[in-house]
Amino acid sequence: MLPKKAQFGLTVVAAILIPGLADYALASAGYTTLAGLVWTGGYGFGVIAIWYLWIRPLDLTGPTGIQLTEDGDPDQDSNPPEGDTPSS
Repeated sequence: MLPKKAQFGLTVVAAILIPGLADYALASAGYTTLAGLVWTGGYGFGVIAIWYLWIRPLDLTGPTGIQLTEDGDPDQDSNPPEGDTPSS
């Protein structure tokens, strides 16, 4: 099995190369509408495949542990920056 970076690189190249070559071949043969549909569908499929395989599994969350006040603002005294102590 290929390393993850090689898989990603080949997927990106295939998502760009295959629809581009198919678009060129169909447009050269006079099928411009079909060429546009193939180009759009190919690139769209590539974007969805890359999102599904590599971006969707990422855990894109922010820091946790910040307490909010009742009005939704961060409570300044609950989480002082490192090295600082809350004033009394």
